[in-house]
Amino acid sequence: MKKMSETEEKIIQLGTAFIQSRGVNGFSYAEISTAMGIRKASIHYYFPKKQDLIARVLEVYNQDFKASLDAIRARGEDFSQSLEAFIQLYRRNLESGNICLCSMLATEQYALTEAINQSVQEFFQCNTDWLKSLFEDEGLVSQLAEDFFATVQGAQLITKASGDLSYFDQLLTDKLARLTKK
Repeated sequence: MKKMSETEEKIIQLGTAFIQSRGVNGFSYAEISTAMGIRKASIHYYFPKKQDLIARVLEVYNQDFKASLDAIRARGEDFSQSLEAFIQLYRRNLESGNICLCSMLATEQYALTEAINQSVQEFFQCNTDWLKSLFEDEGLVSQLAEDFFATVQGAQLITKASGDLSYFDQLLTDKLARLTKK
């Protein structure tokens, strides 16, 4: 990935925050320009169309998330600790009133390009593959990994809608306890 300018980096950060909290259609370049104190033309310089910004936000998010998954595996923690670290990747978004970028984008697929929708699917597949590997290393069937991922995804959507973080915590604590009970 090429080195980003400070302006481009800040635009991507704000774009990410707006998409995660409001969705693709819930913000405009005018809001980014106001938040940054720059002209809309400056945003268009980096991202001529909103779809260009969304694609770049998604690219950065996916790379960062993949690096987080790799870091979890590199720590060499046990199954339970690795799953807990995975859960925390999603919980951090909820703590700030957001959901996973790709989860939000999946709800708005009709407004996105085919390439963006494909990148969202690749994100979900990356998560599923990572979990399957973890579950298989533990001697568990890969279907349990898919079930676990669906639980995380559903729990974050319900938590976002209800504003009750304890729902996410309780559901996933219970799920983790059932998986790790020997």
